Amino acid sequence: MAAIDFTDFYILYKDHPRYVPNELIEDEIINVIIQKYEMILFTNKGEVLGDPNFGADLLELLYQTKVSESYVVGIIDEQISIYIPELLNTNYTLNVVFVQDPENYQDIMFINLKIADYSIYAQIGKFN
Repeated sequence: MAAIDFTDFYILYKDHPRYVPNELIEDEIINVIIQKYEMILFTNKGEVLGDPNFGADLLELLYQTKVSESYVVGIIDEQISIYIPELLNTNYTLNVVFVQDPENYQDIMFINLKIADYSIYAQIGKFN
């Protein structure tokens, strides 16, 4: 079995809550996993040059009718199995919950990934 390289470019931007100035390389395994996971969640298919299948298309799924939470979990799990091999031999849990905001005629998707002692929360759609 080939060794997995746990380094990646540091891609956090200035307003990101975990931003550290003057970083170029990320080499902590949990931070590399989180970066890859965030890229999957917030990327639509076709946005990455050379890999048209990368991304979960979550914003598009949010506005579809009759999309279940388990279907979205399946899509994210499929992306994880392809693009985050570091997670394949670990225990992680992934939960998706849809919340309706009838005042603003929109749905919001909350996603929670738990790895060991870390919880990574994401929100697709927003409250006004």
